Amino acid sequence: MKKSIQKYLRKKKHIKYVDLYLSDTRWEIVNTVIAASSTEYNYAVQRHLDNLGQLVRKYERRRRWLKF
Repeated sequence: MKKSIQKYLRKKKHIKYVDLYLSDTRWEIVNTVIAASSTEYNYAVQRHLDNLGQLVRKYERRRRWLKF
């Protein structure tokens, strides 16, 4: 019984971490786009946004798996 409670709490903690990470990543995307629009879009900014997009996909997938 104790193992199942620990497992449940660990899963809840991980879900909370994933949600917070997704939120931070999305805000970073918004801030990067705003900052780049006032200066310029260069290859480094495009690559950074692409990497952030891949992270969002990864953690969205992980969150869906955790819901089961």
